[in-house]
Amino acid sequence: MAFPLVGVIAPAHVISQISQAAARLGVQIKSSTETMSAEELSNFGADCKLLCIEPDLISTAAIRSAESAGVVIYPSSKLLDAVATIELSTTSGEQLAILSARSAHAQSVIWPISLINNDLVITPAPGVSEEQAITIAVSNLNLLAELALTGAVELLVDANDYQKLLKINWLQPISAFATQINSVTDYYEQYLRAVLDLPLGDSGSSKSYTVTGFLKTDPQSDDYRPYLHLMARNPNLKFDQRLKIVGLSGENLESLLTEVIHAQQYYSGEIDS
Repeated sequence: MAFPLVGVIAPAHVISQISQAAARLGVQIKSSTETMSAEELSNFGADCKLLCIEPDLISTAAIRSAESAGVVIYPSSKLLDAVATIELSTTSGEQLAILSARSAHAQSVIWPISLINNDLVITPAPGVSEEQAITIAVSNLNLLAELALTGAVELLVDANDYQKLLKINWLQPISAFATQINSVTDYYEQYLRAVLDLPLGDSGSSKSYTVTGFLKTDPQSDDYRPYLHLMARNPNLKFDQRLKIVGLSGENLESLLTEVIHAQQYYSGEIDS
């Protein structure tokens, strides 16, 4: 059995990340960042085992037409139609991010729930008890089963009421970087395993906590200069310029918050030491 060719239609930073996961698995990637018509989508996917797409780039009608021509697409038009019927809420406060994956054979995994607070993402979410986390996880996995979802997804819910769904992210989850620096299996590898119907990986964490923070460029400098200070101060910091993000995992949450917030402030020029 030959390694499959997987088509990916998504922003460039997503293609870069999913290509890394594919390379580890030996999966070949064919990619595009362009919006496509139904005919273009069918032609693009003709030699692929399946397509993984960011739905913001392709209309559901184009997906449906390509599927009728025999192209396998995730998320499917049927799933997107079902998702479109779900009522979304709004909030200006804290959010919980729930990452999960489900294969065609209904094997499911879920990562620790994250708290999104402004430019910080904290995993697992402080203030969420084990009992609450289990309740949220069961509710999330039940929804995935109800939708017959194949692939991986991030659900954003109101931190004060997890039943209020705010947004669904497919290939651009806000909390995925935490899985790349502190999970046995990261989001993008799990996504590929799910759509290829391979056994899913362990979504557990290596260390107790992960904190990630989004970065803003110092208007008086650039994105490279801060590395000298920040990497010398803490060589455990992880950066991803594709996402403008920094992260750190460890056992002491307060220490992680201090380091990541310092990195954000120094990077932006708010502080100079």
